[in-house]
Amino acid sequence: MARLPRLLSLALLFSSRRRMRAEDAAEQFGVSVRTVYRDIAALEEAGFPIVGTPGDGYHLGSGAHLKPLAVTPEEAEALVMATRLLLKDADEGLTKHLSSALLKLEGALAPEAMARVKRQYVTVRVPERGAKGPLSTILDAIHHRQVLRLSYAGVRRQDTTERDVEPLGLVRAGAFWLMPAWCRLRGDVRVFRSDRILSTTPTGETFTPREGATMEDLTRKYLEGSER
Repeated sequence: MARLPRLLSLALLFSSRRRMRAEDAAEQFGVSVRTVYRDIAALEEAGFPIVGTPGDGYHLGSGAHLKPLAVTPEEAEALVMATRLLLKDADEGLTKHLSSALLKLEGALAPEAMARVKRQYVTVRVPERGAKGPLSTILDAIHHRQVLRLSYAGVRRQDTTERDVEPLGLVRAGAFWLMPAWCRLRGDVRVFRSDRILSTTPTGETFTPREGATMEDLTRKYLEGSER
């Protein structure tokens, strides 16, 4: 069993039992006790309220049982599938946030919804990896309107340039994530493929959106052009 489904199953076991030893979990999942200890540490880091010590067993803290979320099995399956699809493109930072959120979601699902989600892991296959890029850094910069310094491998000119950009948003186009941004090197809006970004560093400088060069402006121009 892959690690993420195992973590989810382990969280569910803690939710359904009073106490469980690491040795019992290791036998159930066919892994080593040491692996179970690492999984427990990952659950604790994600905010799962586990109480216990090696040898004595583990259980959920008092009052820690989660109330089932009021989502239908179909809604739960759609949310999990969307998360799995995004995980194949995610960098390390975004993978950590997605995995943590997925643990919390599935730990709060009603039994019927959880059963449907568990079947999905068996019946629905997701490609291992897509076109990656520093998505977590880009998302953070978009949210905080922070200037990024890029080392970028250009597609057309086949050269590598260093430039400061003001990221405006993210767009999924085919197999790639695209980042429209105001490029200070070119003095205009440019679109960067996330998988062509060799390195990205937040400069600590924030920017004010430029008139006529926001994500809303670009979306409006695209829609107007597509209607002609």
